[in-house]
Amino acid sequence: MSEATLKPLRVAIIGGGIAGLCMALALQQRIEEGADIEYTVYEQSRKFGEIGAGVSIGPNSQRVMRAMGLGAVLDAVAAPPGKDKDLWFAYRVGDAGENQEKEFAHVRGTDAACGSVHRADFLDQLIKKLPPNVAKFQHRASRYTQHDSGVTIHFEDENLPSAEADVVVCSDGIKSLLRGHMYQKLGLDMESQKARYAEWIAWRGLVPREKYNEIFGEGAVENIMHVGTGRHILTFPVRGGSLINIVAFVRDEEHKKLGNHTSPWSEPRPKSEMMEDFARFNDRCKALLEAIDNPSIWGIFAIPQLTRVTDDRVVLIGDCGHATTPHCGAGAGQGIEDAYFLAHFLAHPSILRASSPSARTTALNRALSIYESDRHPRGAKVQQWSHNAGLLYEFLGPEGNDLGKMKETLEGRMGWIWEFDHEKELWRMMDKIGASA
Repeated sequence: MSEATLKPLRVAIIGGGIAGLCMALALQQRIEEGADIEYTVYEQSRKFGEIGAGVSIGPNSQRVMRAMGLGAVLDAVAAPPGKDKDLWFAYRVGDAGENQEKEFAHVRGTDAACGSVHRADFLDQLIKKLPPNVAKFQHRASRYTQHDSGVTIHFEDENLPSAEADVVVCSDGIKSLLRGHMYQKLGLDMESQKARYAEWIAWRGLVPREKYNEIFGEGAVENIMHVGTGRHILTFPVRGGSLINIVAFVRDEEHKKLGNHTSPWSEPRPKSEMMEDFARFNDRCKALLEAIDNPSIWGIFAIPQLTRVTDDRVVLIGDCGHATTPHCGAGAGQGIEDAYFLAHFLAHPSILRASSPSARTTALNRALSIYESDRHPRGAKVQQWSHNAGLLYEFLGPEGNDLGKMKETLEGRMGWIWEFDHEKELWRMMDKIGASA
């Protein structure tokens, strides 16, 4: 079979969350620019959907989205910036006492405040960009089989026919079945890929901006991190700024909040329990929590830093490959970056213009190997930094409760994430793929 008669590259995207839909749209961009690629999104639910409220899209991910032609998606749902559009968060002492409400640090980055979005709104905008008939619902992938002509995907519902692809992109999140199957198949320690309780819970809720202004004053900054002993509260605007998203974290090293849960969970709980958790916070923080009508509690889980995220023509991206705690506000952004890089890799001429099916397979394996060695470590580093950030916000880091030391650490910690040069890194990796062809 010659290059001219090679079939289009078939890509199966497992999971239709933020990373999966961005993967589909990144491939769509490549297709519209002439790449001979076909893709299908396999989603386990009856329809696309996201749980949770707010999510941060940092400056690095904003630039990547615009490079993917998705700037309008972000503009449609991001809360308008306040007076300081470069302010990501101001840091204040949440504990009651001598330093209560003291504002001691500010973390800034270009357009850092322009990426606060509501998850459901963001996903809805991504869905609108998808071409028709590219998704199959109620298809939860459970395992795969690789062979000379591609990869066969098998589904949890054995009544569903299997699917064929040339490459499988697993974006099915922290609860992925395919990640476990990959580790079993590779003979790796199964415990090393399982989601683990991160020893935090989060109380979540939304309050109207008017109520927020009533508590903190008209025109008050909304992007605030209220730090405290063993707990902290963050706030930021969503829904075009009409609502303020509140996430109140509590450290749970003794697993008193975990109960019998073994994976991420959320459930409504009495407001009185939340108020008891923050009894030592200052009055305005407590008034803010009181303003939440129906608080829910969420168990925060993450996966360990993985040693492998590829198995020949199968690759893990987003939360499937590096699910992290939310303390850096960078988890969703890493999934967006993953999609951008991987779509370019799959459109590399060594793959699409391969001289034969076997040459294409070799090129795919090579490209995904470079993804694992050169791209994945960034997501893994975010995992560690995010965990450390959570400890810092709760006086549990090496800085303790020394506000001066905390300020120094805080104001220097986001640069390597936000100032990432995606174009430079992309072409470095693309050249590496080409050089190894």
